[in-house]
Amino acid sequence: MIKILIIFLVLVGGFFFGPLLQGHQGSAVFEFAKYRVSMSFNSFMILELIGLLCLYLIYCFFNKIFNSKTVLGNWLRLKSPKKSIKRVEQAQILLLEGDYQQAAKLFIKSAKGAKNTTLSYLLAAQAQIANNELIPANQSLEQAARSCQPNELFAFQLVQIRLQLKNREYTAARMTLDQLLKEKPRNAEVLKLADQLYYEMDDYQAIIDLLPAMYKVKVYSESQLDQFKQVAYIGRMKQLSTNSNVQNLVKWWHSQPKAILNNIIYQKTMANYFSQLGQNSEAEKLLKSINKLEQKEKK
Repeated sequence: MIKILIIFLVLVGGFFFGPLLQGHQGSAVFEFAKYRVSMSFNSFMILELIGLLCLYLIYCFFNKIFNSKTVLGNWLRLKSPKKSIKRVEQAQILLLEGDYQQAAKLFIKSAKGAKNTTLSYLLAAQAQIANNELIPANQSLEQAARSCQPNELFAFQLVQIRLQLKNREYTAARMTLDQLLKEKPRNAEVLKLADQLYYEMDDYQAIIDLLPAMYKVKVYSESQLDQFKQVAYIGRMKQLSTNSNVQNLVKWWHSQPKAILNNIIYQKTMANYFSQLGQNSEAEKLLKSINKLEQKEKK
């Protein structure tokens, strides 16, 4: 914009000062109806600049009215809060029906007259994420960011993380999630998103550390959490077994709570890995423990 202004001023300066330097101002003649108006070229340029300035001031005046949040401003922009509310209601119905694309369109339209434009754009972004429209979802998030208030930031961050997970932007998503886990460690949605992220990153130790909070908050049913727990522990055992330092696996195993150490499924898995890695004494201890547990179960 500044470059365009500089070019414009240079051109105007050339037209204005050129004739002065040549010692002849030139002339401009206008004929309309039976009238004839003549003036120097410099006078014409001055009048033209004054006219442009007046047009700019008129533009600023009407722009301020059109962008105002008064009844007149809404009317001039054809923005109706009532229409916006109806569109939001229609969009919510479409969202429940699974028509995410049409729902997103209505949410975006509702933003034009909504009192809370951030909410409309966030709902549009969420619908677009559900429909795998990732580029439009990013555009909706950018619009939401422009009007996002402090009390809306948490909702904005959650939608942003969902989009980042879809785009596999794991590093960016983790930075935000790690901060949210400190601020809201018992929020179910934060825990769900963190769990999803850690699984996609194969960070099983992070999932294990997250499990106590997930059980307390009851993010999922207990049976589901037990399944997730088993997958996380077995996944972590496999990761450590591929590590060049076998002692890391031994130390990790012995640092686990009794409930894990006495679990027959985990014992069998660990015994298998210890045998493969040549830790025969550790494997024999686990096999003896497994035999005792199996005998107890038979009794």
